[in-house]
Amino acid sequence: MRTASAPQNVMCVACLAVVLAGAATAAHAEPPPARLQTVAVLPVTGDNVSPEILSAGYDILKDHLQRAGVYAVVEPPRPGPMPPAPGAAPMPAMPMQEPTAAAAAQIGASVGAELAVVVRVTHFGNSARLRLTAYSTGTAQVTYWDSILINGGPDELDVAIQRLVNGMKTGKPVRESAELETVTDKESMALNRRQANRSFGLRITSLLPFNQAAGDFEPLTAGGLFWLYDARSWMADIAVDIGGGSGSRFFIDAAIGAYYPFLREDFTPYIGGQIRWAEMQLGGSGASGATLQPTFGILLGRLSSTQIRAEVGYFFNTFGETASSYVNSSGTYVVPTGKHYGDGFVFSAGIGF
Repeated sequence: MRTASAPQNVMCVACLAVVLAGAATAAHAEPPPARLQTVAVLPVTGDNVSPEILSAGYDILKDHLQRAGVYAVVEPPRPGPMPPAPGAAPMPAMPMQEPTAAAAAQIGASVGAELAVVVRVTHFGNSARLRLTAYSTGTAQVTYWDSILINGGPDELDVAIQRLVNGMKTGKPVRESAELETVTDKESMALNRRQANRSFGLRITSLLPFNQAAGDFEPLTAGGLFWLYDARSWMADIAVDIGGGSGSRFFIDAAIGAYYPFLREDFTPYIGGQIRWAEMQLGGSGASGATLQPTFGILLGRLSSTQIRAEVGYFFNTFGETASSYVNSSGTYVVPTGKHYGDGFVFSAGIGF
């Protein structure tokens, strides 16, 4: 049996260390840098905007494009006479107004850019809209376009341009490209909401339940209160009712409803539904639970401070009521086991203020 000498062991270990070090270096080697897309930045143009602000916007645009990490920014010559270099073709002058797609592509191609970026600022009242358009210099086609509204004056110019550049980089709409530092004053404001009209009223309800636990038919009458909310394209209400009939028959409920009005006028029919919690005793031992009710109604005085409502619906109880216990003719105490799930028509009329 033969064993390796100490020098041989040291050499093997050294070779293994070199191999492992080379593998680790290769594993941690950084990938080659991505190719930057060359973009030509044309001067910012605008309506009702001072030249100083437009010039500042131009510099801010260049900074954010360079900071994006995927663009190499080149600057075409500014407007005005500029003699060409010896032996070179004259370069097109930069326009003072927003260039057309063909003109922007020509200017970008003249400096070897792949994209030509055009920004336009339109000032109106206390707001301004900033629009960024990127054209392909080869085809003069729009590769990215979006705009953003700013209400904070020139102070928001930096944030707005950063949002547009980020949207151009990611391909997302500007409304989806916001980050923590690029939310505008307008976006940080609470949304304006339309005021829903509200009315409080009284109503009388007539319940015509079938499948009563007592085995017969008897209508019930109730009085109640409602609060109606009219949001123009839809309506909703909250209501409570309490009533009864002969003997021990009664019902009490609390309901919420939603409706679609067919007209936007003073008089409108509407359709919708209600869900209510109800407790009923219809000749039996009583029960409580949820009740579903599709409803059709009419509303008169929608544009007035006084309104009249009338509704018809059909209710379905999701709970059953057992008949009351009784003693039969032979003196036996009988406890019924079957349940009666009430359903039937509901009529109501009310006045709101």
